Amino acid sequence: MQKFKRVLGLCLFWLSWLLWAVMLIVPFVFDADAATITMIATTCLVIAEVSFIVSLLLLGKPFYQAFKARLKPYWYKLTGSPGRS
Repeated sequence: MQKFKRVLGLCLFWLSWLLWAVMLIVPFVFDADAATITMIATTCLVIAEVSFIVSLLLLGKPFYQAFKARLKPYWYKLTGSPGRS
């Protein structure tokens, strides 16, 4: 059961990143009106966020801490300040 939770969590984690990328390219791929594109992009965003949160719940606090530690240097470069930990 533990291995299933880990595999499902990792799949949902990568699915969330994939949906973020899809959301960014949706306006350029679909030839539809603005309302349809907005609906598709918003749906991708909501599903991406939900899958990311569920993946963090399945993978647990150690994964979250490792993910946060991995992104911390990039966040410092982006913002230019060390911020809070």
